[in-house]
Amino acid sequence: MTVFTHPDLQIIKIVININGKEPFEVPVKDADSIDVKIPGGVKYHMTLHFQVKNKKLEDIRYIQVVKKAGITIRTRELEIGTYEPSDETYSKDFPEDETPSGWLTRGNYNCASTYYTGQDELFKNDWNLEIVAK
Repeated sequence: MTVFTHPDLQIIKIVININGKEPFEVPVKDADSIDVKIPGGVKYHMTLHFQVKNKKLEDIRYIQVVKKAGITIRTRELEIGTYEPSDETYSKDFPEDETPSGWLTRGNYNCASTYYTGQDELFKNDWNLEIVAK
């Protein structure tokens, strides 16, 4: 699985904060694949760390689709905003969410994160999510 990028938008990492546990980082920049493992039935929130290069990007949006056995389980959309090019790393917090609980929900999910400016797709990354026992 290839991790894609765009000349004007580089995703650096995702930090996952699970309530009551130490946050952990999921590297994206220069990664061969994106793999996330989260316990079932926990509240968490993610922080996206990224850089904008070359030109101003307006109305950046993020759409995440989570599938299990080819069936869409969840879709999330987040307005990231408008950013000027910079050597600085920007961050955007996602709203708190909760992983599904129960032994039936454990296992591997195929996910896709797509980044847009306005209606134009910049790039899409496929990644793996594993829901595990607490």
